[in-house]
Amino acid sequence: MNNITMNNAKVTMTKKITLAATFFVTMALSSSSFAHQFDVDAEGQQAIQEHHQLMNQHMASAEQEYTAELEQEFNQQLETAEHNFMEKNALIVD
Repeated sequence: MNNITMNNAKVTMTKKITLAATFFVTMALSSSSFAHQFDVDAEGQQAIQEHHQLMNQHMASAEQEYTAELEQEFNQQLETAEHNFMEKNALIVD
């Protein structure tokens, strides 16, 4: 039963990572293609660089939040598994 829970958690985590990666790649390609369609002066180039910096900051922030969420879910699943293990061993010892 516990193995099924861990497999479901892996599938859920993989789906979330795939969705996030797809979103970030799409955003990067989209902004990249639009930026290269026009002749950009120095002011425009500066705006593009600021936009890329902002996007990188947002991506790093989103990754940190996502990592924290995954860690919290993992810790909760680990506590549940430990609790179930201890209950089973307590029944065997008694």
